Amino acid sequence: MKGRLLPISAFLVFMIPSVMHAQEQKVFSGDPGRFREELINFMGQNLDQNQKINLDAFISRWDSAAFSRANMSLILDLSTQLVGRNMRAIPHFSEFLETLNTFIESKRDDSFLSYWLTGMSEMLFDPGVTNQSIISYVHNTSLLIKENILINTGTVKWKAKETDFKFVHDTIFKIVINNATLTCYYQKDSTEIYEASGEYYPDHQIFRGTKGIVTWEKAGFTRSDIYAELGKYTLDVTKNSFTVDSALLFHSSYFKQPVYGVLSDQATISANKEKSTYPRFQTYTRQFEIENFYRDINFKGGLAFEGANTKVTGTMQDPAEILIFRKDTLFMKLISTEFIFSRSGLASQEVSARMYVGKDSIFHSNLGLSYSSLNRQVNLFRTSNPISNSPYYDSFHRLDMYFEYLTWNMDSPEVQMTRARGAALGQAVFESESFFNADYFLQLMGLDNYHPLSRIKQFSDYYYSETFPVSEFAKWLNKPEEVVTGLCIDMANKGFVFFDRTSGEITVKKKLKDYIDSYAKRKDYDVLRILSETKAPVDNAILNLKDLKLTVNGVAGVFLSDSQRVAIYPYERKLTIDKNRGFEFDGVVQAGLFTFYGHKFRFSYDTFKIHLQNIDSIRMAVETDKKDQYGNPLIEDIGNLIQLTEAELYIDDPNNKSGLKSRKQYPIVNTVNYSYIFYDNIPGLEGIYDKKDFYFKIDPFIYENIDHYTYEDINLSGEFYGGKILKPMRQYVI
Repeated sequence: MKGRLLPISAFLVFMIPSVMHAQEQKVFSGDPGRFREELINFMGQNLDQNQKINLDAFISRWDSAAFSRANMSLILDLSTQLVGRNMRAIPHFSEFLETLNTFIESKRDDSFLSYWLTGMSEMLFDPGVTNQSIISYVHNTSLLIKENILINTGTVKWKAKETDFKFVHDTIFKIVINNATLTCYYQKDSTEIYEASGEYYPDHQIFRGTKGIVTWEKAGFTRSDIYAELGKYTLDVTKNSFTVDSALLFHSSYFKQPVYGVLSDQATISANKEKSTYPRFQTYTRQFEIENFYRDINFKGGLAFEGANTKVTGTMQDPAEILIFRKDTLFMKLISTEFIFSRSGLASQEVSARMYVGKDSIFHSNLGLSYSSLNRQVNLFRTSNPISNSPYYDSFHRLDMYFEYLTWNMDSPEVQMTRARGAALGQAVFESESFFNADYFLQLMGLDNYHPLSRIKQFSDYYYSETFPVSEFAKWLNKPEEVVTGLCIDMANKGFVFFDRTSGEITVKKKLKDYIDSYAKRKDYDVLRILSETKAPVDNAILNLKDLKLTVNGVAGVFLSDSQRVAIYPYERKLTIDKNRGFEFDGVVQAGLFTFYGHKFRFSYDTFKIHLQNIDSIRMAVETDKKDQYGNPLIEDIGNLIQLTEAELYIDDPNNKSGLKSRKQYPIVNTVNYSYIFYDNIPGLEGIYDKKDFYFKIDPFIYENIDHYTYEDINLSGEFYGGKILKPMRQYVI
């Protein structure tokens, strides 16, 4: 049995394709005379009204020889191919018949249909072309002939307006379009290419252009303001966007001659023209320099035009620059990979900012920028970028400065350093570049087995550079890069390194090495840290550009030496910082057992002393023989108040600001002229002894080690004036 079944099985295998082929032939015989009836039978009875109208119209035109013999032959072949592709009467054949009717109704040259049918036949023979692609080809051709629509996907529609077109078939089928307005519709928006010429390939849904013009009218500009000429380009008409790699931009406001670059456009929804972000054009060159684009503002870099906005662009290696001038002198330099220009001003989310202060500068590596051309206001502010929380470095005043917002009106001689916009309270810190705190140093280590500052310093030495990639540092530490990146961001925010997230590199600051050396007691340091707390509308600090003095508000007090117990408490909570951390103030100086009250006090950082120019009064205290529970002498105020003098307060040796070395003679107070004790306010005797007649005139004096003083140490010499009762006499007062 098995031997007899094998030939039958083989016979069936060979016969099945023949039978199927015979069945295909039975649908359409290929005979023009029989095609009418064969088509009616194939289409069946379940047609809606429009489908029946299409069928009847086609049959009528077939019978009336509306199609040429050559095209009839192609239609017969295509019908067989469609059946072979398992195309159904509805919707496939119905779409095919509708498109054939559309060709006849358009009264176009017979060659149009011939080229189209030939192209369709080639698609049907290509196994890589899906049935859906063929149906789209048929449907979109009908739309093109009827409404000049190249494609309608349901979400994206491309239309060729104000043009005629022709069908061509040389090696492949294509549609030649000349001087058309190509419009892409997407939802409620559209974008256009004017004077477009090229070839449309409906089987691939690609338009290959040879020329065209794109304007910025949807962004609020006229065609004469700005437009781009397109050379060779390719459009995927299934999408609502396109990019042209080589376009020529005409923009007389920026360029005397047109420039080449990359154009991209997209049909997007934008109710406000000023907020439109398309079309976009990026110049090839990034070396443009334009002076006074806004008054006193120049820029260098590439140019990108994005809808209503203009961008100055650069790269990480060659960033864009904004140069801001004050009185014809460069005052501020801003660096970024992107600045956004508009009619109202400019902005950037990430800038490196340097403000020139004499021969020095104030620098920050990562801030947000806004500039209003209406009021000429420059604003620098912290952003969500973690690096933005790092301090400004002021090399003139030699401070690390932490504050939220910097604002400057270009017509004003003042720069405000203040609270964040909308905030009621402003908090800022102005910290000496030589500041050190041992407890803080230990806190930085946390629970790790190594100190982060030491590891950064060690790797910098290993790498032979103060600038190095975080990735290499992570490998050296044998830790995940994201963990080490977080560490570097934290150290940048604390002022120990500069961190460039774009390049992924950090640069070690002098402060990091100083902190390590200070902890090891290899280097002197200070404890100068000025805290500012203000309420709106008071700014934390104001920089005067005329004299470069920095006035800080909201200062409750400042410690100058914890070892010598010297601190200042300014009146009106305000002091004015000069070059290299020197500052002026009116207020109170607490130095050991002496308290000075007065005006025009000036602290000199270099000499580490305070010049007390106008002392209103000096209140003194002494150590008594009585002890507290810890064995320390109790302090007692002296009743006499010394008034009206000038003095120098030497806080410590200028090379021992940290107090690491024992200098027992400090603090030292040295009055440089006479001082006075008056008796007009003695309790119970107020007003009896007029200060014009009764007073003690004290000779200039020097007291050392005013941290520790007893009654025996105080021995002030001078003259007592007793009015008309007593002649002036030399005495000592305690």
